[in-house]
Amino acid sequence: MFKYISLILITLLVSCGGIQMINRDTSHLYTEKFLKDFDVAKKSFVDGNKELALGQLNAIQDAKLRPAELATKTNLIGVINYSNQNYEQAIFQFNLALNSSGEDGQLNAQIKLNLASSYYKLGDLENTFKTLDGTDSRWLLNRDLENFHKLRYRVSKELDFQAVALDSLLWLNSGANTVDELKEKKFYGQLVTQYFIVDQAERVRLVQDFKQGKDFVCAYLSYLEIEQLINQGNKGKAQEVGDWVKSNYNMFPEVIALVMARFENLKKYSKINLRSIGVVLPLTGDKSKFGKRALAGIDHAVRKYNEQNAKKPNFQPIQIKIFDSMGSAIVGKEKVREMIERENSSIIIGGLLKDEAKAEYEAARKYGAFFISLSQIYASKDDKGHLLIEVPGSVESQVSLLFSEKYLSKFGNKVSIIYPNTDTGYSYVDSAWKMAEKAGAEIVSIQSFDTNQTDHRSTVAKILGLYFTRERQEEFELLKSVHKLEGNTSIRRVQTLGPIVDFDWVLLPAAPNDALQLIPSFNYYDAFNVTLVGGPNWRSRRISRETSKLGKLFFVDSEVPKGDSGFVSSYQSRYGQRPGVVEILGFEGMALAANVLSLGDFTSRDELEKTLVDAKKVAGITGSWRLEDDVWMKDMNLMSLYRGRLNKVNLTSEKPNEKSVEEEVSN
Repeated sequence: MFKYISLILITLLVSCGGIQMINRDTSHLYTEKFLKDFDVAKKSFVDGNKELALGQLNAIQDAKLRPAELATKTNLIGVINYSNQNYEQAIFQFNLALNSSGEDGQLNAQIKLNLASSYYKLGDLENTFKTLDGTDSRWLLNRDLENFHKLRYRVSKELDFQAVALDSLLWLNSGANTVDELKEKKFYGQLVTQYFIVDQAERVRLVQDFKQGKDFVCAYLSYLEIEQLINQGNKGKAQEVGDWVKSNYNMFPEVIALVMARFENLKKYSKINLRSIGVVLPLTGDKSKFGKRALAGIDHAVRKYNEQNAKKPNFQPIQIKIFDSMGSAIVGKEKVREMIERENSSIIIGGLLKDEAKAEYEAARKYGAFFISLSQIYASKDDKGHLLIEVPGSVESQVSLLFSEKYLSKFGNKVSIIYPNTDTGYSYVDSAWKMAEKAGAEIVSIQSFDTNQTDHRSTVAKILGLYFTRERQEEFELLKSVHKLEGNTSIRRVQTLGPIVDFDWVLLPAAPNDALQLIPSFNYYDAFNVTLVGGPNWRSRRISRETSKLGKLFFVDSEVPKGDSGFVSSYQSRYGQRPGVVEILGFEGMALAANVLSLGDFTSRDELEKTLVDAKKVAGITGSWRLEDDVWMKDMNLMSLYRGRLNKVNLTSEKPNEKSVEEEVSN
């Protein structure tokens, strides 16, 4: 019997269900004479005599056939055409067969599988999926059922129907009785990956509905859900799922044991040393100078806190446990684990370098530890939580200011975005889309740029409608003719086709080097006085030196202590020099940690977490943080930078001018 055909060149085989195996339930639909004649043709086909088989099938007169017999005959003709790669004719035959196959459920399902396979061969994904979706897979057995779900998984992935793809992977991985058996399944790797692609509520529903949730694969995926929730710092939800697993999957003791062990392990490292704060910084390697500067700020904060509280009854000084990340995310992640498992550190301070920050935070989150990051963490808001504070102010905090009512009423609600094609850029875009929708703002255009390039004129041209789109071709030709008649009247290059500035301002979350390449391109294309807004890294001496050429710029940033502040004076007195931005970040991180620990006496991470959530607000020298939608949002300022002068913008004034108080640009 012809059973398998190649769908994907190397590994994926999908059945062209071939010849229907008549069973006793449907035997009344077929005469003995038809079965005898059909078996002759079937044998010829299996033996490789396709033309002979077709002749034998055509010799069977349609007029004398019952509906199911006609469908069986036509199906085999379709299979033969498929084997000859004549997919259009195969599709015609399979559709013809479906007209008379309704009485035999198994035959009908096999024909639809064959039809879907043919559509897939032609690259017709929509008809492939539509055909599979209309197939009652309950009639398919063994290999046919497996191949149905292989094809359904493949086409669902290509059409981005992620939940459907997961459903088929559940079928392909069902039937195991142990973890080892499950992991030996061919599609186990795809299952785990796909499970976490699907939205949490949807994937939980699919698992609970699959075979009434009683298959081993359902139990094990529920355990992985618990792992994910714990790693995300959502211990409360993890406990809820754990209780549900224990009450519904007692028939799988191996999974129950895994769940129990995971919670025991979490409990083991829940105990904390209240006065021990872990610090991980790059103290050796290329970035060590920044780590040492941050450590100086941390040291100053510890000394100041201990000095101020030394005379209080029963006071115990804060101790810091210092670890060297060596400028490596992998090393930093391991050091965080050591702080928690060996030192029972109550709070972790780290993430000075953006390449390390996310990895170190994720390591702390697995243990439910509170992490204070000295740089922004570029990840989805859903991947953050109340156990994370970003000292410079998160992307969400910055974008929240830019889409606030007071900002939009002053600068306008039409925005264009130019962003780097990096995790940094994606974080800003993701946050801007969400907040613009809530605020009723309009994102007019959006364009990415390659950080490896130095000429970004084409990027800016696209934002300004100057990339010679077909819609503007007539206008371009007319203006070019006028310009030719007038002649060149200036040495300065004249932009023939005028820019389209259909936005009020541009969000430009670019690093200083990239910003200095992008910003001049607006003047190059005669788009003068465009409002450009960047992030905190625009508080840069390099950008400040160029502002006489760039015009007025805006960026979002935190408060920075003034030169005459108590912090600056005390730091300068202790170390003989003024603190820069890095020292301020270190000081702020430790000051926040001390403020959190002063909220109460804690013996476990759970107690500290609950107190932190209940507090809802913490303050430092660079601003205040409020807990909003389970994420710490920092109160940010809008700054202007013009001719080297840095000022805070007063968003409550009628015009977009600045306060008279001038700040310096720090390094």
